[in-house]
Amino acid sequence: MTDHWNIVEKGNAFNLKKIFKDLRAYKDLIFLFFKRDIKASYQQTILGPLWLLIQPVFTSIVFTIVFTNIAKIPTPPNISPFAFYLLGLSFWSFFADSFNRISTTFVANASVFGKVYFPRLTVPSSIILSGFFRFSIQFSLFLVVYLFGIFFQGFTFQINHTIVLLPFYLLLIAVFALGLGLIASSLTTKYRDLTMLIGFGVQLLMYATPVAYPIFFFFSNSKLYKFLLLNPLTGIFEGCKYAFTSSGLLSAKLIALDALIIFCILFLGLYVFSKVEKRFMDTV
Repeated sequence: MTDHWNIVEKGNAFNLKKIFKDLRAYKDLIFLFFKRDIKASYQQTILGPLWLLIQPVFTSIVFTIVFTNIAKIPTPPNISPFAFYLLGLSFWSFFADSFNRISTTFVANASVFGKVYFPRLTVPSSIILSGFFRFSIQFSLFLVVYLFGIFFQGFTFQINHTIVLLPFYLLLIAVFALGLGLIASSLTTKYRDLTMLIGFGVQLLMYATPVAYPIFFFFSNSKLYKFLLLNPLTGIFEGCKYAFTSSGLLSAKLIALDALIIFCILFLGLYVFSKVEKRFMDTV
């Protein structure tokens, strides 16, 4: 594998076919980055990977207290509020963590990029892969809590046929995180102040996404409801929740439109990223 790390193809034309060809050729390197990332994330922590479970549990407890007990925001009746929040947080954590880490690709790996050639897109790709790994753990926690509610708390089993769409929803979230992350990473090579705004922007986006509330809570406010629908993640998150609650917004047209927007963002991200990677050492 190391024999072709030093090969550099010349030419500035944006070639989508070559991008995916390079990723296939360097799949071993992507997996190597993935293993390095997982080990590095928890090797100096006492609880290690348990933080993947602790964080959503505590956040769901806070959401239950704030949104359910204090704000009195209703959740679907056939699932516990705690499980409802865990479901949304598992998908949101996948998006937010992937996006945040991809957005620092150039800055965080400048020393490596300056020493050896390999397709720079292998790093964001490995981040998405590690994101899938983290999501699988957190989603498993949700399933345990969800089934506990059914068997021991009297909630009804509401999983429906749309659950087969979950892999598609997850793919859209991954593509959205990758596309936005590539754009942000490319911009931060020149405008470092953006790194400060990204974290704040992600927090705002979470509250514009139905993570901690069901979209039907805003049906009575048509302007706010329409505003939330502008978020490409809204239809996807509602679809994820509908699969387990049979409640909420399920719109094939909305999801199709969201998918179109998301893949356009990915294409734009790949284009910008490919342009910046050829000259990033001059700006990083």
